[in-house]
Amino acid sequence: MEFPRWVEERGLVDLVHALILDQCRRGQGYPVALSESHEQAVVTSADREQFRHLVELALAEHRLPTTTSEKNRSKRTRWI
Repeated sequence: MEFPRWVEERGLVDLVHALILDQCRRGQGYPVALSESHEQAVVTSADREQFRHLVELALAEHRLPTTTSEKNRSKRTRWI
């Protein structure tokens, strides 16, 4: 399990574990908070395109290749 160092430093590991276990029980095996956030999250195609653009900019800044697969290129190109 991963958690911030301060959780361990303050002796809160058992409390965090108990809270996560409680959430999983309430959510039938999956934490309720994550289930609800997943249901409410909406990633639009514009969001996706903006993210792709930012990644490509970051790669270009470090002079890393920004090639993409033919499949991905085909998905972004409307031809019908």
